[in-house]
Amino acid sequence: MSSNTLQIGSGWPSGTATFVQNGQVDWIAFGNTIWSTSSAVLQRFASAGVQPVTFAAGLALASQFELDRVGNQRMHDALSNLHGSSGYGKVLYFGFGVRSFVQVMGDTQLGLNCIALCSSLAEIHGEDVSAWILEELWRLHNFPLVYLPSHAQFVALVKACAGVLAKTDFSSTADLMLDHALYGRNTLPEASNVEDVAGVIRGLFQISKGTICSISVTGEIECAFIAALAKWLFNFKVHVEDRAGTVLYQDASQEVAQVVVTYCAHDETALIQVSSTTFLLRHLDDLFNRNPTLDQILLTFRTPWDGCLTRIFGTAFRNLINLPYILGGFLGSVARVYNALALGESNVGKFSRKTYINFVEASYGQGFVYSAISIFPELRRSSELLEAMQRAAAASVDEALSKIEQTILNLAEACRCPHCYAGTEERAFCLLALAYSIRDMISTISCTVRDSDLLPTIRGIRIIHSEMSAQVSVARTATELPPLSVALGLEVEGMNFEHSQRYRRFDLLSNAIEIFSGHSDHARYYNKISDSLDRDICTARVRQGTCYYLDCLRSLSSQADMACLVHVLPGHIQRGDKQFSSIFDPAWTSNGDLTTIRYDTIEEHDSAAVVKEPQSAKIKIEAFGLENSDLAI
Repeated sequence: MSSNTLQIGSGWPSGTATFVQNGQVDWIAFGNTIWSTSSAVLQRFASAGVQPVTFAAGLALASQFELDRVGNQRMHDALSNLHGSSGYGKVLYFGFGVRSFVQVMGDTQLGLNCIALCSSLAEIHGEDVSAWILEELWRLHNFPLVYLPSHAQFVALVKACAGVLAKTDFSSTADLMLDHALYGRNTLPEASNVEDVAGVIRGLFQISKGTICSISVTGEIECAFIAALAKWLFNFKVHVEDRAGTVLYQDASQEVAQVVVTYCAHDETALIQVSSTTFLLRHLDDLFNRNPTLDQILLTFRTPWDGCLTRIFGTAFRNLINLPYILGGFLGSVARVYNALALGESNVGKFSRKTYINFVEASYGQGFVYSAISIFPELRRSSELLEAMQRAAAASVDEALSKIEQTILNLAEACRCPHCYAGTEERAFCLLALAYSIRDMISTISCTVRDSDLLPTIRGIRIIHSEMSAQVSVARTATELPPLSVALGLEVEGMNFEHSQRYRRFDLLSNAIEIFSGHSDHARYYNKISDSLDRDICTARVRQGTCYYLDCLRSLSSQADMACLVHVLPGHIQRGDKQFSSIFDPAWTSNGDLTTIRYDTIEEHDSAAVVKEPQSAKIKIEAFGLENSDLAI
């Protein structure tokens, strides 16, 4: 075998990337590399959309830093903790397979380094920003531009590695080092300038190689990512201070720390002197010339459930929890109404039985009460709130509805947000929307199947609140209080089209996507108009390296409590050697009394390949072209 051969796959020995010698890249050898691998491994590359030359470029970047024993062990633990699940009839696969693309990469130290770099970027940044940072790292190391992968290829590499760290404490470490005062009501967690971020990461590389001893970093919210990367992955001694000089985290004094991080506001950055070991993370607008969308540049941090409401909503939640009989009565009354709908009681008010879907035992009645205090330990610490919840859950349906109406009045009077308090200029969180958000999240989490290590995102919880706040705003614009249907997340029997379009529909899959990925799910609005069976419905989606799918794709069951379960796990949706970003269940059509399976012509429908089948046919999926990223069954 030629000395320039790069062998990939099982048994690939460390050091076979011969273009890397002692941390230096031999670009002549890089250009002359011959690839040696099995067709099965090439299939995995094709599935991930990563070209071999992009993989080699990732190895070249990965050769510029070293991980110590702690960092290596954390990455090995992350990879060994990945798993997947087969869909019905093994037609689909969700998650990470035993021999997925990242498992192939993890066979060597350089491959493990590459996964560590890409997955840590993807865990907090969007895919595009992560790819731009990789591009800037390439330029900062003066690598030949002729070998620079395209932006699309770097995005594919990031996507392939996204989700590897989802169940680790990497992102929650960033949350621990986050200046929550800076991440306030009026602040969006935007990424810093990508050239500056790449410069700081290169500084971390140099520390790992022993080229320099320490660096100082000053900036805005991006500092939390840098501090987490330095501590969790590189195991450096870190010192973090907020704008006032208060220590947020330290395992060494500022004098001996290898990485010193100091937060500052955007208008304070002009005073910072930049040097070879002093870095400034400037605001994205300062040098950014790529015209990204807002969704691309926002950062995502995971946070533990315990204490998350206080950390995210601050004073607003403290004000709400100080009204234990109001909040407890509201949540208990919601549990009572859900119990009536789930068990088919004769009195369910005016709410639609047809559209009610929460039949999981933990999502109604005493199960809802138990879920509330299990998901949010902050609620459990108030004995008055727990007592009020249990008492309201044992009342009659009419009493529960009356209690909810009274709660709406009481919270509207206590709230000082612009929607509820005329004339205020303060952008406070709405107490009504916060109570609705807690109800919404309890209903969602009680119907999800996930590993306990998978934590919610700060941004996702705020998205839920923002959507609820919009519902309050819609009602307030009409000079009225939000209707009971909004407070309960239910639909009223015979609801007219105008009313259904005014208010947000409760959607388990969309809620789970928003909570755990930190991104708004546009399928919510697509599914909203699907009141009949003449529209395709999204049943699975991948966002930010995490896969979400309904239980009906895993197994067919006539049990109502199984039908609405949402499975959440890191990874991808895969069928054979092709990955998909989403799955749509096509509209129901009647084909008469057919006794054989017939397939109609494959159509292009909203960027998804659709196969229409007779009602009685078994599920089967034909092979699709590689240009499709969505799949409809």
